Amino acid sequence: MKSDQSPRLPRLSAQIILIFCLFVPILVSSFADPPESISGVRIPGEVASGISQCAQSLLDALGKDQQAKIHFVATPGSKGSEALSNWTYFPGERPGLKLNEMNTQERVLAQRLVRSALSDTGQLKWNAIVALEDVLGMMSAAANRSGKPDPSRDPGLYTFAIFGEPGADGPWGWRVEGHHICIKFLLDGDQVLSSTPAFLGAAPTVPLMGPNTGTELLDEEEDLAVTLMRALTSKQKEIAIQKSALPRDVVTGPGHPGAPDAVGIRLDQLDPSQKIMLDALIDSHLAILNSSIEVAEKSRITDANLDEIHFAWWGPLEKEMRHAYRIQGPTFVVELVRTAGNPGHVHIVRRDPDRDLDGSPLLQHLQQAHGE
Repeated sequence: MKSDQSPRLPRLSAQIILIFCLFVPILVSSFADPPESISGVRIPGEVASGISQCAQSLLDALGKDQQAKIHFVATPGSKGSEALSNWTYFPGERPGLKLNEMNTQERVLAQRLVRSALSDTGQLKWNAIVALEDVLGMMSAAANRSGKPDPSRDPGLYTFAIFGEPGADGPWGWRVEGHHICIKFLLDGDQVLSSTPAFLGAAPTVPLMGPNTGTELLDEEEDLAVTLMRALTSKQKEIAIQKSALPRDVVTGPGHPGAPDAVGIRLDQLDPSQKIMLDALIDSHLAILNSSIEVAEKSRITDANLDEIHFAWWGPLEKEMRHAYRIQGPTFVVELVRTAGNPGHVHIVRRDPDRDLDGSPLLQHLQQAHGE
């Protein structure tokens, strides 16, 4: 099990944490029929109860008007719970309670909920991406004749929502979402029914101003992929590098939950050292999760047919230029697209076609259970 600590993110200053606590506040295949029952990945009971306790503590600390915004009491899958499956990574309004609608103590409790389900690495990435909204605000102000920042570039706009009753019998979930972030979980007892779609993005990947100028974000997920590509032989690269057009963005974005056609080089076409590199790349995308959830989700990947895992690349190998890659196995899809070169704009999404909270058999099953 690798450490939760990223080799580069520790350079982030403590000001990022203070920003959150003190200020921030297509190619889709059809789904199979949903099975009679769907089980999730099992995690230790104390981890599951810790997540539900953090969610309940946040609910208990809020006033009635705030609770009405954040708490969707309908059981996931029933009428009134649609906000759990709707998602986007663009700026804008979404259902729930914004950070700028919370006081400092409430933001601390919201941060604890995030921390309960994420690793230290995930926590740092979350804080860094949120802090980028201030950078984008400063950049927009510098480009605006009035000198005023774009009001959509506001770290206080990240929005929390809780679905169902935390810790009660039956499924319940929570999510936090905003520009370049979608983190959501659906749990039932000590099972994580879903931890996808999960989205992280950064623009610029290397901030040009602000307290973290020069600190590279989401770099490991790119560096490991470039290292793997450069380790391939010429014949292997012919298989891995796709001749189709470079994707402008992730193809499994909002409303596109199914698995694309698997393309690229298969794991069984790699030598042992290359397999280790691909495994490390997969781990880098799970590393944001609480270690218990990470282990459980990795087991779901390794328990499937590993030889069916494909790795595909589009575009040049230089990080400063637009490129994309996709890792795909029987139980998951991961995409990274650098939509702009230097200073960098990166989108990353992780999907589970069977258990995704976006039109998957899991949601179909939950809806059928409620007669929807």
